[in-house]
Amino acid sequence: MIRPDADDNGAMNVQAIMVLLLLTVLLVAILFAALSHFIRFPFDPGMQTTDRIFEITAVRHYSEDGVTMNYDSRLTLWYNDSPDTFDIGDPADLLAVYCGYSRDNPDRTRQYVKDDLTAQFYCNGEPVYAVIGTLDAHLFIPTHHNGVQYMTGTGSVWCPNAKITIDFRDGTFRPGDVVRVEVRSKSAGRVISADTATA
Repeated sequence: MIRPDADDNGAMNVQAIMVLLLLTVLLVAILFAALSHFIRFPFDPGMQTTDRIFEITAVRHYSEDGVTMNYDSRLTLWYNDSPDTFDIGDPADLLAVYCGYSRDNPDRTRQYVKDDLTAQFYCNGEPVYAVIGTLDAHLFIPTHHNGVQYMTGTGSVWCPNAKITIDFRDGTFRPGDVVRVEVRSKSAGRVISADTATA
């Protein structure tokens, strides 16, 4: 008859503790991965925040006469001159407030040269096939612009509270799609504004 030694029972306790410790670390890693896009870490040197200067205010699905549902995909961008604030109803902003993250607002009185701006659009996370090399409607006309029917907007400078409407190919956006725009400055070589809205 073999009886367990006292050392064997001790080894079982150590193994159980190791398994529980491993499971705890694994659960923390999964939780961190799931929530990491909500938390902004101020010590992250690679972090680049993008302001929301130009906002999507409307995505219209009806024809221009307002009668026929043809998924017209007319999108309006607005130069918002009021400072961006935290929306505590948004989980990402709520966590940012709790983590002590502060938001620096850009100069909301600045006038942007439209020809210096380009835009990339996304629908449900996928890039929209549309070539928009300038946000100056007059200069946009002669360009090769697949995926876009026309653009409206007056003047060569985008002033606060002004709007630009881009009429994409019909069916580009459908009701319920998540639409994202990233406006890039050619001279700065970076995205200066980004916004997401539901069509």
